[in-house]
Amino acid sequence: MEKKIKVRICVGTYCFVMGNHDLKDLKDNLPHDLKDKVYIEGVVCLGCDKKKEAPQPPYVEVNGKLIAKANLEKIVEELRKSTSN
Repeated sequence: MEKKIKVRICVGTYCFVMGNHDLKDLKDNLPHDLKDKVYIEGVVCLGCDKKKEAPQPPYVEVNGKLIAKANLEKIVEELRKSTSN
């Protein structure tokens, strides 16, 4: 069995209001070849509030890599990198 890529979507209020509500159906919107390769979970916070820079929500984490201003295109790009390794 192939190991799945872990995708964590911040569902905290700030990220939710700033766009992560659009990602609630992420798995349905992924390209067909990636759908079975990911495990998606919602988390209350990814710790971005502890960074020393201005917040850039919404945040998503793909295999431990934090993505600021996350959208479907950025997530798919990172998933493609993860599947090519």
